Amino acid sequence: MNRLIMFHVERKIKTLFQRGFFLFLLFGVLQSCVTPRQAIDVSDYILVENGKQIYGKEEGLTAFIFQNNPKKVIFAEFLGNKYNLMKFTDIEYWITLEGMKFKVFFYENDEVNKYFDTTDYVASNVVSDSAVVGSKVKFLAISVVNEYNEDCLSDSSLFKNIVINYLKDLKDEYNNL
Repeated sequence: MNRLIMFHVERKIKTLFQRGFFLFLLFGVLQSCVTPRQAIDVSDYILVENGKQIYGKEEGLTAFIFQNNPKKVIFAEFLGNKYNLMKFTDIEYWITLEGMKFKVFFYENDEVNKYFDTTDYVASNVVSDSAVVGSKVKFLAISVVNEYNEDCLSDSSLFKNIVINYLKDLKDEYNNL
């Protein structure tokens, strides 16, 4: 009789062990499949490489990425009005900063999604749908080259600080409309 009870107890222990091992293995597999992502704060701006490609350059341009303000007019419309552009798509325009000419490229939303993975970016200025005046796009991107098609936002550019100051002023002007 003791043998039967003993056999019965051993069987339960064996079944519990198998279930526990299976749960441990399942937990381990699920944990290894989930990789933690680091959120990137874009409260001011970030510079991201590998944007639009231009003629004569193999690598993509560096982009100045910042948050859209959905409570304001669409940024392309803002640029069109500010620089008297005749269109609100495929925006490219020339500016002069400190006596030098620069060409500014504004990325449309499809281009931002094509060149940059914005899923890790954190937008802090989220508003309800009823408060949206302009676009629901979360992030905007701009690249700048000089008259020799050199990327002015790359780390090696001598014009980086001049261009960043211009872009920060442009962003602030847009946000303070």
